Amino acid sequence: MHRFLLCAGVDGNPQALGWLRQVVDARRPDGVLFAGGIVNPDRHCAAKLTPWSLAAKDSTFAEQFFTALGRLGVFCAVIPGPAGEPMDEFFRLAIEAELAFPNVRFAHATLIEEGGVAVCGLGGGISEDTLSGCECSTRPAAKYFLRPLWRTEQPRKVLLLSSPPPGPLGGSKGNALVGDLIDSFHPDLCVVDGASERRGSQRIANTLVVNPGRLADGWAAWLDWGQPGEKGLELVNVKGLPE
Repeated sequence: MHRFLLCAGVDGNPQALGWLRQVVDARRPDGVLFAGGIVNPDRHCAAKLTPWSLAAKDSTFAEQFFTALGRLGVFCAVIPGPAGEPMDEFFRLAIEAELAFPNVRFAHATLIEEGGVAVCGLGGGISEDTLSGCECSTRPAAKYFLRPLWRTEQPRKVLLLSSPPPGPLGGSKGNALVGDLIDSFHPDLCVVDGASERRGSQRIANTLVVNPGRLADGWAAWLDWGQPGEKGLELVNVKGLPE
């Protein structure tokens, strides 16, 4: 596999699922890499002071999201967003999706090897300390969950993270631990869930880090590893594609 659609942030927007279908039909990628953000992002971590599950509307949309991925008919690797989905609920939905659609793979703390590419990711928050009411992984936990990337013998390594690093892709809201994880695992590609106004790419050592923007805003990114360097990377306005 060498041609990928990079995306994140459908954010509970049904129209974004239609745009996803259109761009896959138009570009015909080998795989889709989704870096989190399924339900409405207004479900902030700070509001989760007690255990809770998705509201019926959000749960229904999450099921629609996984069904949409399954019907794409191409390899899809997915992680949850930084704070939008309760992990237990996400695990249940992801397991059901994997059983129903063999092309959909759950990459959270799990190594997936397909077509010469190894994909592993981490959803939820990443923090130096465990925060009350949050679905967060500490630095040691994050490195433990992602350790299969050290052992893989696949020629290409991909890391999916639900937060961008500080700087061009994340600004002041970026997570400094993202840079540390990239330095630890040296993936060829890291796809992050970030704001559309900071969509783009940067290099951290030898890793190409991409914030594709949010599908809910009409943005994704295209990567063709058959092209040298960053010549194969393109930001795609999926709103402009024919229906």
